[in-house]
Amino acid sequence: MAGGTCMVCDKKVPAQRMKAHIAGHFEKGGKGGACLVKVIGGGPYWLYARVSGKAKLSDLDDLLRSTWVECCGHLSSFSDGDVSYLSMKSDYGDPRDRTMGANAVKVLGASQNLEYTYDFGTSTMLGVSLVGMCSGAGMKRPAELAARNDAVKFDCGKCGGKGIATEICTECMDDDKDPALLCDACAKKRGGEDEYLPVVNSPRMGMCGYTG
Repeated sequence: MAGGTCMVCDKKVPAQRMKAHIAGHFEKGGKGGACLVKVIGGGPYWLYARVSGKAKLSDLDDLLRSTWVECCGHLSSFSDGDVSYLSMKSDYGDPRDRTMGANAVKVLGASQNLEYTYDFGTSTMLGVSLVGMCSGAGMKRPAELAARNDAVKFDCGKCGGKGIATEICTECMDDDKDPALLCDACAKKRGGEDEYLPVVNSPRMGMCGYTG
């Protein structure tokens, strides 16, 4: 798994050591009753966030949107399997559904693990887990990014890795014949720029209109 950068001290830290590193910046317990959350997006994508005791799930939703997934204002939800917390509640949904106005720390404390979905058409699904409680001292926003994986360099699938991929062909993603990841030179040779999206540090790369 790719290493990452601590947003508190700007230090590069191996992925397997980041949890302990981040926790070391914030004393356990303390004023504010905040918590540390880990979010995984599959493959090399992960991040840690500090969530204040007063934060709503909508605040964590805002952070995930701005960091990883927002492209066209799609709906989103957090779910623990039994109850879903929606960015916009529907009159036609499950009667157990709730809004993201729920307190984030309380929901995470009760469930420990949540599934986050952005966009119910071309969905990006993330795993959200409670790492532990910590102090909320010094927080400027209800939910703040604490660390994330560094951008991964993908080899171009067309020229055998001679170049680093900068574009992803959305038409080729489900086609075994043509590689989806292309370097600048191979993308130019192939043409069809309208089918490209940029290679970015996000699990939503190549989906819908996401450009980072």
